[in-house]
Amino acid sequence: MPKFNPNALIEDCWSSIGNITFYHRGGQCFWKRKSRPAFRGTPAQLDQQQVHLRAISAWQHLDHSLQLQWNHFAKSVPSHRPPYDENHHISGFNLFVSAYHGFSQLGNEHVPVPQPFPEFSSAALEVLEIIPGAETAAIRCRLTLADTVHPERWHLSARIQLTAPGVGCDPGKMRSCMASPAGPIEIGQNTSNREVSFTAANSVISSSIQAHVKYRLIDEMTGYRNNWHKKKTG
Repeated sequence: MPKFNPNALIEDCWSSIGNITFYHRGGQCFWKRKSRPAFRGTPAQLDQQQVHLRAISAWQHLDHSLQLQWNHFAKSVPSHRPPYDENHHISGFNLFVSAYHGFSQLGNEHVPVPQPFPEFSSAALEVLEIIPGAETAAIRCRLTLADTVHPERWHLSARIQLTAPGVGCDPGKMRSCMASPAGPIEIGQNTSNREVSFTAANSVISSSIQAHVKYRLIDEMTGYRNNWHKKKTG
């Protein structure tokens, strides 16, 4: 995509104007024209759209006093859009919708209550094995958390694309997955470990496969999700 070059008048851009959208990747600003695809979405994408519409409707029907509480708690959550500094944060609406989606991913869709944004446990993911099948592949992983008190509260969500070795990642082809526990939680001195597995779509015809993974935690107590982390095998 074309890169936006700052100048003396405009230092940075984000959001959309006309049929142009500015976005950031890797700390750099790019722009693209809005597409008008004929494809209307997969069944899974349409289901997610309905979840989002229900989240918006739930916010609109909230008592105003609850909306103000969400706005208050959102002040401590940094914005994912520039400018990136302590004076900019997300809105209460964004925080509410994020929590609604988080609970939906956990199979517990409901109207969340306003709660402070927690300090997420730091997480590290190690891909142990990729077992290909006819149309899907099982991906065995080890999740290490810096939490030995309540490690069960953190659930793992990922976006995954499987490719042949040496093939780069196409973000548009990554698909959402939820990890399933594949073993008990093992408590160490400073960390907890557990084996988890994903089931991901696989169209790779190769004896070896690499996985491009973006993962993040979902807090089962609040529905909140932290920022994405990236991982690649091979």
